[in-house]
Amino acid sequence: MSPPAALKYINSTSHIQTLRKTATDKHLRPISRKEIQIYYHAALTGNVAAWNAYISNLVHDFYSLISEPSNQIFDAVYTIAQQAADNALLRFNTPNWENTRAIFVQYTGYDPIGDWGGSQTNMNLEQVKQRLAEILKVRHSFAHGFDMPAYTWTQSPSGQVRLTNKAIKETEIFFKNLVKVTDIGMKAHIELTYGLRGCWQV
Repeated sequence: MSPPAALKYINSTSHIQTLRKTATDKHLRPISRKEIQIYYHAALTGNVAAWNAYISNLVHDFYSLISEPSNQIFDAVYTIAQQAADNALLRFNTPNWENTRAIFVQYTGYDPIGDWGGSQTNMNLEQVKQRLAEILKVRHSFAHGFDMPAYTWTQSPSGQVRLTNKAIKETEIFFKNLVKVTDIGMKAHIELTYGLRGCWQV
């Protein structure tokens, strides 16, 4: 079985895809270009929110798995660590590379640096970090009324700076791959550090 965090992510993003599909639904024509952008903006925002929630849920999954209430000494330290993690997650609202890595390293001991680039993501680590930063800057731009940044993926074939169906699909794939490699990495970390084999299937 997949980890609960991944299952929640899959469930939430399946609903988010409806926004992208609605924007291109020919049965709903005519939809103005401005209205289409609203759907795309909402879809990108939803994907970022789902990624943010996944990180928090995975940290909670980690603590659920390593819990050992019968070991009083371990449980005392565990309780302090879990409370510190919960407090940090309450303040966690910018899921960029630096913040995400810090949350994982400080509160679970898992460092995703070795897992976030490679064949699974079709990007190297620097490309993953850059794309994640760009996605968050685009979300920030329309959340606060700024002009959208011009990246290769935020431009239409005619050169206009706007979101496209292709850009949203790429964003969905990007986060799906990040979730997959993070699941694999966290599973390996738990098995190696705590000896908990078969904690979940990925």
